[in-house]
Formats: sequence, structure tokens, C-alpha cells
Amino acid sequence: MNSPEARKVWTKQLVQEHAQAAAAVELYTLPLYLTAMASVKDQRSEAARIIFSVAAEEMLHLQLAANLCAALDTTPCFRPPQYGADVPHIKPYDPETGERAFLNATLGPLDDERLNIMLDIENPEELPLNQAVDHSTPQHPYSSIGEMYDGLMVGIKQVGLEQFGWSTKHQQAHWPTQQFPQIIASYADARNAVQAVTNQGEGHILGEVLKSPPWTEKNFPIPPYYRLLRDAHDPEPYNGYAHFGRFLKLKNDGPPEVFTGVERPGDPVNKPLQQNFFQLLMMLELLWTNGGANFGGSDMLWAAAQGVMRQLVANARACWKAGVIPCWFDPETVGKG
Repeated sequence: MNSPEARKVWTKQLVQEHAQAAAAVELYTLPLYLTAMASVKDQRSEAARIIFSVAAEEMLHLQLAANLCAALDTTPCFRPPQYGADVPHIKPYDPETGERAFLNATLGPLDDERLNIMLDIENPEELPLNQAVDHSTPQHPYSSIGEMYDGLMVGIKQVGLEQFGWSTKHQQAHWPTQQFPQIIASYADARNAVQAVTNQGEGHILGEVLKSPPWTEKNFPIPPYYRLLRDAHDPEPYNGYAHFGRFLKLKNDGPPEVFTGVERPGDPVNKPLQQNFFQLLMMLELLWTNGGANFGGSDMLWAAAQGVMRQLVANARACWKAGVIPCWFDPETVGKG
């Protein structure tokens, strides 16, 4: 990426890079959260249910970000996330919250370290609603994921709405009808989809700056319009609270009993996890490039992808039970190709 000093104006390419970065960030959360969830010994516990409710919304966010790429004349890239490496366009620097932690994220059990990373990723905007950041020129790297989304929306307008095709071809909508749009055919759709993402999760905007902890999940409600509805994996009351609030509840409740393990990337127990994760990424790639044409259409391919997602959790638990920290991809191949 070029430095901010070298790129002072919004361009169509820069807007497209932001949309691709949004999809990459949403994908980044999935192995991290599901690995932590799989480490919880009692999968019927509230801790496991809360993390899975967040993971369900992250899959929705990935769909919305990928649709946004299509609307803006580009394609999402479903490469395995690299933990401990830079996240595109993001450089947290808030010393109060220790936000830098998620740039050094590692996969592991649901312990204090992981929970702090998860809170850092979902860190809300700490500005009153009437105080806006000036994104009329690109301001990356951003201090939060929410700021990146804010910049993206301003960038679309700066470049000009007519410069984008707003194509709906190969866009996906695999949740029951929601109050916010899933298919993005206009700037208004894009704005509402992004607000659904940021109200539910990364970048949740506070109505006022919270100065007096302790806080609970009830300090971070999602407006009813932007709640994910009719999803068995994201039931009430969890769907009424932003991700930061849900993870804060985990922290306030204290850690559950978890498996522990050691890093053994080459252990054969990782192979089913790696194979299924690669399969999932290929399925996502096909959905947004040809609509699953070779697999009976997008609905059938999405259903197959959901089955692989369930298998990934079982694969990760098998790793934990064997005393191995789940390794979702072969470290020798990450970043190649």
C-alpha cells in the first residue's frame, strides 16, 4: 500500500481497495472467534453461544462486504487471514484501550488475552453522534474498523456515484428478509448495509462517550432496524447487543473452562481443518465470481458452505481435544499465489 502522504485524493481504485479490505477484515474474525469458541469445554454454555452468535453476524458482514465489492466493480479476495501481520488500512493507536493488540492476534483458547483481542477488534467509536471525522481526503491508516467504513462511504461520494456500476450480478443474499438490504444496487443500499455492519459489530457508534465503567452489554444496544432477525444461531437477547457488548459480558462473567494446547502446525490433527477451510474459501470465491453455476446455483453452494462451516467447528474441537491449537491453514502456503 502507498503511504497516506502519497495518496491525498480519493480514486476509484482506492475505494475498491477499501471494499476489499472490508471483506478481508470480516474474514479475519472467523478463524479467530471460532477457534476461541471451540476451546470452550461446554459447547452449550452461554460463552460458546455468545461467540457463535457473533460469528453468525460476521458471516453476514462478509456477505455484505463482498456484495459491496461487486457493486463497486471489483471482486472480494478470499485469502486466509494472516494473524500477527498488518491489517489493510488499519493501524489502531488508542493507548487507553490497547487497541494495537489485534494487529498481533494469535489463535488460541478463550482466555483473557483472546478476549481482549476480540474486544479490541469490536472496539466502538468513541465520539458523540454529532461529531464527525473529516474523510473528504483519505485518512488511512485508520484507528478503527468503523473509521475505515466511514472513509469508504465518503470516498464513494467523492469519486462520484456514477463512476460505479452498482451491478448486482453474483451478489448473495442468504439470510431471511431483513429490514436492511443485503443486495447492494445503490449508494443508499451501501450506506444501510454498512450501517448494519457497524451497528452490529466493528465500529458500533456510541450515542455518547462512556466515561464511567463498569459497563455491561446493555450499554451497547443495536437499533432494532439493524438487528439480525430470524437466525437460529443469533437469538434474542444476543442479537440486541453489539459485539463489543456481548464480549464485554463474557469478560464480566469470567472465563469458562477451556481446553489448552500447544502450537503444532504440522500435526496431522490439523489436516481436516485446513482442508475444509480451503474448501470454504474456494466456495466463497465461486459464489462471487460465477454464482455457483457449476454447483447447481448459489443456494445449493451456500448450503454446502454452511455444512463446511459446521464441520470446521468440529475440526477445531478435535484439535483442542488432542492438545493442539487449531491451525487453519498451512503456514508454508499462506500469502502465496
